[in-house]
Amino acid sequence: MPTPPRSTPKLALTRRSFLAGSALFGAGAAYISIRQLRHDHASHVHQDERGLEPRLVALFYSDHVIAAGQLQRLPFGLVDQGQVLVGESADVGVEIVQNSKVIDSLTVPSRIVTHDHPDGDGLQPHEHADILRYFALNTTLPNPGIYDLIVDIDGAKIKLPVQAFDPETIWVLRPPQAMPALQSPTVDDARGVEPICTRVPKMCPFHSETVADLLAQGRPLAVLVSTPALCASAYCGPVLESLILAAERFDTISMVHLEVYANAQEVGFDLGDDRLRFAPAMSDLGLDFEPSLFLVGSDGIIRARLDTIYDQDELETALASLS
Repeated sequence: MPTPPRSTPKLALTRRSFLAGSALFGAGAAYISIRQLRHDHASHVHQDERGLEPRLVALFYSDHVIAAGQLQRLPFGLVDQGQVLVGESADVGVEIVQNSKVIDSLTVPSRIVTHDHPDGDGLQPHEHADILRYFALNTTLPNPGIYDLIVDIDGAKIKLPVQAFDPETIWVLRPPQAMPALQSPTVDDARGVEPICTRVPKMCPFHSETVADLLAQGRPLAVLVSTPALCASAYCGPVLESLILAAERFDTISMVHLEVYANAQEVGFDLGDDRLRFAPAMSDLGLDFEPSLFLVGSDGIIRARLDTIYDQDELETALASLS
């Protein structure tokens, strides 16, 4: 089985630095809601005639994650004082610009994920579930450096800066690197991770075999790192539910869910507890954000990675590419 390149760095992760980095998706800015959105990292360059300020919102983690010269998925949101600017089926035109030169120009469709809040012992449906509305931009930033994503909405040029890095400095595993043969937690052997699944009211069905065992079977593999109960964003629950929905249709693809924290139960699921530790998979995969879904071919090579948010259609399109 191939192993990750030696140039892939191991992160000295701390819970504090992880939460600071994940503030991009954290309290008050966790998701695009019909009711409200605030975002410290959003930027805007235009104030429209109504006095409102349209903004692009980064829904991707940017610190040494975006590799120059490789196709990258850069999901973003588009809001106006907390209200979504475009309709459910709307497309937006996006230009990628560096040093006043247009690198790429494309049209990106609006995507929607519905999210029901935890209620009582489980995820219960609500009459007015929040709407996670996003745009999944896929583009290649050819060289390391700063780029601007620019969207034109009725003459308003709204931009968001993005930094691409030398691939040799990227932390998280990415295509076409190999998925490591992780001895991940299972229902038979938690390997020091408690609980192995924070989904409620019951754990998901993706904890019966280790990543190593599934890789050895030579089948395509989807590995999701997320923590529904302790997520730094509002996405960990919805993306896991989407994977569960897709599992029956894509029964030739093995699926694994990995939790972010090793001792969530010990600390009473308290993110503020300094005793909270990361599960080994976070360092093994080079992750300092979540959720992240690794799509692995039957040869053990990572084919794609979907970070932070995806809808059912985007997920199933990615899974179909493995079949």
